[in-house]
Amino acid sequence: MFTLYRKLIASSIRAQMQYKLNFLSSAVTSGLIMVLDFAVLSAILYRFHDIAGWNLYEVGILYGISSAAVSLYRLFAPEIHDFDRYVIQGELDQLLIRPVSPLVLLLTRNLDLTRIGGVVQGLAILAISLSGMFLQGESIWLLLMFIPVAIISGSVVYFSIGLATAAASFWLHQVKDLQTFTLYAPANASNYPVGLYPGWLKWLFFSVIPIAYINYVPMLALLGKGGSWYDPLLAPFVAGAALFAAVCIWRRGIRRYHSTGS
Repeated sequence: MFTLYRKLIASSIRAQMQYKLNFLSSAVTSGLIMVLDFAVLSAILYRFHDIAGWNLYEVGILYGISSAAVSLYRLFAPEIHDFDRYVIQGELDQLLIRPVSPLVLLLTRNLDLTRIGGVVQGLAILAISLSGMFLQGESIWLLLMFIPVAIISGSVVYFSIGLATAAASFWLHQVKDLQTFTLYAPANASNYPVGLYPGWLKWLFFSVIPIAYINYVPMLALLGKGGSWYDPLLAPFVAGAALFAAVCIWRRGIRRYHSTGS
């Protein structure tokens, strides 16, 4: 299965790279949009010094992890993100008759390589934030070791949310509006300390949409903000649990799917 996945991925990348200039311009544009977004946040923090006790560099770490993670998800799973059209237009029928899992086929179709710009931008913000902390005399070695785990775990969490939302199209058909509440808004919220939000929203981010475990919970411990020593270990654990739950929802949706007949 892995060999097949690797070959399909390679084929998708070759197809994408047929238009190199388009790829470069789109990747740069994607990264610059996020840079401008963080620049606005930096200007606000420069004026008010911190947000609920989190300074510019600390918020930059939250922002960089979240940006890199969500961009990584969008890079490898663009067809999951736009899955509702497969149900509405009957394109899923073509995948179901093939001797490979439909989910595997979706994950090898049309990789969105322009999202590389978002990944690079997130890593750049992390590098700047860590450098600023280092110059201030703070220890960053545990952070350096944990950040790859956080980004990978975060991308799995975002993928799980995206997959569960995509599976909802088996019942709801169109899920674009639902994505605003399950993915877009939470991804934006995870750029900032979750402690800022009201109680009901914090509960949501700690349970149904567990974006708090991507960066906020681990950083409470790693930045000395009152967290427990085991908080960083929760990121991969929650990512695995979220993926398991999302796959279960996906399989249930697949079983109830009926062909459009087109």
